[in-house]
Amino acid sequence: MSGILPELRTPQDAAPPPGPVLLPPHVPLLARALGGYSSSDPYWAHVNTVEAFSPGLYVVVDAKGRIVWLGMAAGDQGVTGRIRMHMVEPWKRAVFHRVWVAPSYDQISRPALEAAEGWAADALDLRTRMPHRTWPPSTNWLALVGQQPVS
Repeated sequence: MSGILPELRTPQDAAPPPGPVLLPPHVPLLARALGGYSSSDPYWAHVNTVEAFSPGLYVVVDAKGRIVWLGMAAGDQGVTGRIRMHMVEPWKRAVFHRVWVAPSYDQISRPALEAAEGWAADALDLRTRMPHRTWPPSTNWLALVGQQPVS
């Protein structure tokens, strides 16, 4: 759902400007964004070695720890599959360094994931600090993620 605005899109081989540095207090916001669907604490991995096959949210940082991507993943391959899809773009291969993963339960709906991604973008102030990117709205976030998952 997240992306770069078409009119501001950079050439395939050029990275857009990075966002703010991801600080330790920011990391728990990813799990909070998922509400009752958060299945564990966020953890990090190098983008080439991430093994996160559940749905969830993820934040990618560059080698300097600056946020370069916030996204959501659903489907059979979860976050790992989504990161692999990103890595086909040359600028992402060059810039993506580590990924913070906030896994969710499989039962999370796409609207809940989208609202969680939007809430995380708001909580990290990315709409202001990365205006070249877009994220879904966080409309009805609490109603969507406050539901307890089915076990």
